[in-house]
Amino acid sequence: MSLPLLYDINRNMSSNTGRKIKNEFSDILDILSGEMQLREKEEKLEKMKEEAKGKIKAERRRKIAEKEVVLEESDIPVKKVTQNIKLFEWEAPDRYKFNFNSKTFWVILAFALLFVLFLAILEQYYLMAAIIALLFFIYVSGTNKPFMVKHKITARGVDTGGKLFEWFVLDNFWFSIKNGQYFLIVETRLRYPKALILLIDRVDKDAIFVLLQDKVLYKDIRKQGRLDILTYGNYIPFEEI
Repeated sequence: MSLPLLYDINRNMSSNTGRKIKNEFSDILDILSGEMQLREKEEKLEKMKEEAKGKIKAERRRKIAEKEVVLEESDIPVKKVTQNIKLFEWEAPDRYKFNFNSKTFWVILAFALLFVLFLAILEQYYLMAAIIALLFFIYVSGTNKPFMVKHKITARGVDTGGKLFEWFVLDNFWFSIKNGQYFLIVETRLRYPKALILLIDRVDKDAIFVLLQDKVLYKDIRKQGRLDILTYGNYIPFEEI
């Protein structure tokens, strides 16, 4: 084969290869360009959807604000919020005033010391400490005037001394009387305090009962122990309120 013929064949092959590569590159560019256009269209469509949703929400808010639309029960959250509105308030001493003269205290102290000595023989040291603490409490109660505190019954619970005990932590309540002083005892579901002991006036008893009886059960005490009588006074039955 002559050299001119070989040259023509090589030139034609190179030209065909170049055109083929050019065509393939052009196809790749067209594919990439098509994908970019498709992505731009999708992003534009998504943006139009978001704008449409925003316009619908804005229009619904406007209609609700102007009372053109009345909310149905299904549109209102199920959970209801109870504001801490004050329903009743009274002021009373923070504790029952224990009155005793020096002679009474020395008699109590003498009996208590004898009991402590008996407990020492039995090696009941924890009980000894409790008796001594009780003596100290009696002494402080008898020699210091109680402070006045505010108690409230609100829509959310019982507020005593600025601390709110909501209805779900309260178990039951009952009234008692000791030496002419009325007590409101509200037992809780907490470990501490197990009960709220609030002093009340006789004239406030009925109003407090009306507010509490819808939220908390009045406790039925068939038989009251001596320690409870000594601590709280005599239980007032439901029929006598």
